[in-house]
Amino acid sequence: MKAVLLSARDGSISVAEIPPPVVQCGAVLIRNTYSLISAGTERATLETGASSLMGKARQRPDQVRQVLNTARQLGVVETYRMVQDRLDRPMTLGYSCAGEVIAVGEGVDDIAPGMRVAAGGAGYASHAEIVAVPRNLVVPVPEGVEDRWAAFATVGAIALQGIHQAEAVPGSRVVVIGLGLVGQLTLRILRAYGYDTVGVDQDPAAIDAARTGGFVAHPRQTEDLAGTVARHWGGARADAVLVTAATSSTDPVELAGTLARDRATVVIVGDVKVSPPRSSYYHKELSVRYSRSYGPGRYDPRFEEAGDEYPEGYVPWTERRNLAEVLRLVPRLDLESLDPRVFAVEDAAEAYRVLNTERPRRRAALLLRYPGTAEGTEPPRYQGRPATWSPPAGEARIAAIGAGNFATKMLFPHLRRDGNVRFSWVASARGLTAVQQSRRWGFSSVAESAEHGLASGEADCVMVLSRHDSHGRYAAEVLRRGIALYCEKPVGLSEQELEAVAAAWSGSGVPALAGFNRRFAPAVRDLRAALPEGAPLQVAYRVFAGRLPEDHWYFDQRQGGRLLGEVCHFIDTANFLVQSRPVSVTTTGVDSRDPVSAQSVTVQVVYADSSTASIVYGGTTPPGAPKEFIEVAGDGVAARIEDFASLTLWKRGKKSESVYRGASKGHAEEMRALTRLLRGQKVAEADFRLALWSSLVACRAATALAGGGQVEVAPTTPALAEALGRTPRAGGAGRSEGGVPEQTGITRPDAVGTTGGSGA
Repeated sequence: MKAVLLSARDGSISVAEIPPPVVQCGAVLIRNTYSLISAGTERATLETGASSLMGKARQRPDQVRQVLNTARQLGVVETYRMVQDRLDRPMTLGYSCAGEVIAVGEGVDDIAPGMRVAAGGAGYASHAEIVAVPRNLVVPVPEGVEDRWAAFATVGAIALQGIHQAEAVPGSRVVVIGLGLVGQLTLRILRAYGYDTVGVDQDPAAIDAARTGGFVAHPRQTEDLAGTVARHWGGARADAVLVTAATSSTDPVELAGTLARDRATVVIVGDVKVSPPRSSYYHKELSVRYSRSYGPGRYDPRFEEAGDEYPEGYVPWTERRNLAEVLRLVPRLDLESLDPRVFAVEDAAEAYRVLNTERPRRRAALLLRYPGTAEGTEPPRYQGRPATWSPPAGEARIAAIGAGNFATKMLFPHLRRDGNVRFSWVASARGLTAVQQSRRWGFSSVAESAEHGLASGEADCVMVLSRHDSHGRYAAEVLRRGIALYCEKPVGLSEQELEAVAAAWSGSGVPALAGFNRRFAPAVRDLRAALPEGAPLQVAYRVFAGRLPEDHWYFDQRQGGRLLGEVCHFIDTANFLVQSRPVSVTTTGVDSRDPVSAQSVTVQVVYADSSTASIVYGGTTPPGAPKEFIEVAGDGVAARIEDFASLTLWKRGKKSESVYRGASKGHAEEMRALTRLLRGQKVAEADFRLALWSSLVACRAATALAGGGQVEVAPTTPALAEALGRTPRAGGAGRSEGGVPEQTGITRPDAVGTTGGSGA
């Protein structure tokens, strides 16, 4: 499909062919007919892209601070590489479109294929032939409303939210300062509701556009502008002033104070400098309110992405309702008078040239039209898998589902150094990432979707590197097709997902490796080799992980939180060191008993040989502290690992210390293990059965956190029980009453992996 892309390096516009997005749970797949170019927002984005690196820094000081923080953590060289990589990534543009629904994801019950809809959201409702948009950013288009006008809904919602924030009753006197597209739509919505309006702008073309629409509008340069506006209302001043301008000047806010009546409201809608003068704002006791984009729900991933609803009694006007209301008002808005200029999507570069050079304020709106949208194709029919897996004769063809920052920084570079590896296909949910990473890393092709790639038969191993909520589904499908698997942690977010993966692995006979890289770290492997066999151990694992922002994707309900997504790492390392069957787990949350929202937890695992592991995970620690610290005590031995940089060992009355250059956490060693597995070699650390145990313990740890008390770890489903060599226990995850089950059936790496694939 065609998509409009912006180069972050030089600000150039291109129309490229990229794979269409994949419809996911809670999302709607839309074939666009029109999308609206938002002149103010997109012009600013283009100007930032076209500026020099120093110019970009001046315009985005927040990102400069992020770069400096990264440099302190990773070093200047690695940070420079990350910045250059980011500049090489093309960006999608646009956030307001309309079209026809192609498909809907699971959980979408009020939108159906064939419906005409309008959609919003940067990164979702892009200038592209096909877009995937979360349900809460999609609304049906009423009968009689043309798609070209429906494409205005999102920008109209910005205007409507500003009106809501003014809290002025119909009939009130309202001034709109700034008559770009948002300002023009604000005037029209106010008129539809019965407000008495006046517009102000310094651009004569903007004034002319407003007057053409039948509005009273005055140039900013008008002598005694405050008196002129007051005379329009018989000497009265504005009940509310909406500032929809975009400027670094303080003038719009200062002007608002002179035009407003006593105790009026000034609403900041546009990107302006807010420095209210005391002389007018204090003496009139004016209220200043900000309007947040399309309305309540904006920037809240739980509403926009997860599809959560707000209680209507408390939040009646969400961004979704604002979108629907604008569409309801369209017949009364006279959008024809805006005289939008329409470009075919193939001519998008010309549209942006016009936007950047001609600054068409008379034509405040520019539309892209999609007359010949590419049809989606069904994945090729799968012809079945070989009866038995065998190592590839030549180069191992490795494909990837997902190719985000972690994969491109920590995994792909090590694989590319291996002369026996060739990158095959890559797929991503939105397609654009796959195109960019394919060029960067030399993948042979970009798959239209993960399903297309899997069905092609063009891979000996597939790496599952997508978001956490898709790991279990993709991992099981890869194994069912008889393809070797690398699955980044977590292997699954629920026991149901782990059951599906275990069933596929047990019946596949193919190698499988989970991304628990710390067991491959040189310090951890050396420690394991030094520990006594068969003797109980005490493991204390302390992690200063640092605080994540509240809107981090980890806290999306669908992604499982830090416990399932990250603490599983440390559970696996403890399991690898102890090498005995875990029998129970207890979890305490410092800040929450909700596995998704908890930032800091303590996990205690009891093993069948009486070993114990205590994992103290601090998710609110300050930056700069050493991250990971492991201590082990056993019969005649004690050891300490500090941030994988050193291992101190006390054994037989002697102290020894090993220092590890680069403080490797095992990523390079893990990728070397993967290529050895693909050549049919046995790798003790690459034990997929142990990965399933660790994943099961993490799921039970989440159960323990939510319910309190000690939870047994014995598998309760048939495939997991078979894969782990245990008899399923009836009735689900049992809760121990102070004790542990009988201590038999201890599993160690040399006895694991003899069935299935990882060590075979």
